[in-house]
Amino acid sequence: MASLAGMLERFLERPVVDLTGVNGSYDVAFDLSPEDYRMMLIRAATAAGLVMSPDALRALDASPTPVSLFDGLARFGLKLEAHRAPLDVLVVDSIRKTPTEN
Repeated sequence: MASLAGMLERFLERPVVDLTGVNGSYDVAFDLSPEDYRMMLIRAATAAGLVMSPDALRALDASPTPVSLFDGLARFGLKLEAHRAPLDVLVVDSIRKTPTEN
């Protein structure tokens, strides 16, 4: 389940935390609508730091939540819910162009 949450996080605009408490390996497969799949790929590309065309970004802003993703997860008794949860964060206070001795 933790692997599934990590994979889903790449395609959504927020972190996904596994709160199922389920361990083990499972095969999960479901169909996505072509529109949802396209938007999820654009989200994944922008999250990875790729520069997308203005048209792609406009389509992303106008796209609703990927309904077919939620429907596919529901077939397995899973659902994505918005919660507040503590997350590990790395904060960089400053950076130097050239390294210094320790």
